[in-house]
Amino acid sequence: MTRFLSAVLFLFVFCAMLPACKLSEAEIDEMLGLNDPGEPSNLSVEQLIKHMEAATDPEGNFKNAKSYILRQVIVEESLVDTDDNPFTQRMKTSVDQYESEIKYRKPDFERQVSYRNGEPFNILLFKGGRAWTIDPKKSKATEITGHQLRLFHVFNSFSHPNNNLEDVFSTIEISTVYLRGARHYRVVCRVDDLEIAPYVMYVNADTFITSKMETILYTDDGQELLYVALPDRFEKRDGVLMPTITKTTIGEDRHEVILLKEFDLNVTFSDDVFQVPEGKIKIGRKGVD
Repeated sequence: MTRFLSAVLFLFVFCAMLPACKLSEAEIDEMLGLNDPGEPSNLSVEQLIKHMEAATDPEGNFKNAKSYILRQVIVEESLVDTDDNPFTQRMKTSVDQYESEIKYRKPDFERQVSYRNGEPFNILLFKGGRAWTIDPKKSKATEITGHQLRLFHVFNSFSHPNNNLEDVFSTIEISTVYLRGARHYRVVCRVDDLEIAPYVMYVNADTFITSKMETILYTDDGQELLYVALPDRFEKRDGVLMPTITKTTIGEDRHEVILLKEFDLNVTFSDDVFQVPEGKIKIGRKGVD
């Protein structure tokens, strides 16, 4: 899954905590630009996957990895209301910077920690088909259930080294379109869950590297926002082609630049890394089914 690993793993943090999809299929297709059918693809799904794997993981280093660590720096810029007055709408640009660290170990252990000024402020943990958010200050865990857990399963499948697109998605449709003047394969991926929007990837037809990824995010206040990730400046890390910079847009007012800081394969992690705090666990989240 290295063709969009960096962009998707950040999406794992943001999207996994959001409520269920409220849009109709037609509305989703319109937001994602899927009303344009494009041109027929000259490649099958299996052929495209082989080309993508050869371009990004030619020696199978990631596919055969037992573990990895991914560290990123996220610089976020967003518009915020300075006085909460709907009549004046005095807006200013707010800039935030923090780091994300993801530790993964087969078969399904994944821990993501967000740091600000070196201090952890959010932890997500997935193992054994279950998921938790952890408050690092209180060492308190909240188990994720319902729709959010289903999202965790999807994103955990994304990050598993052995998986390809067919292992994650139930249906995959390919067409040919043009993006910034270059021919691309548009890959529309869906899971068997109507509450999870499709993931749309644009794969360069010459390099077989993902140039763009889109999906829909849903906020706690009921907004449906288009999420766009643009991976760029690819470099080999441990023999794996990774984007060193990814620009993302969420709706109209939130923008991030995600910088690759570290990516190492086959790192040894102790069992303590994936430990849930004992005796401080509650089930479900407020307002979550």
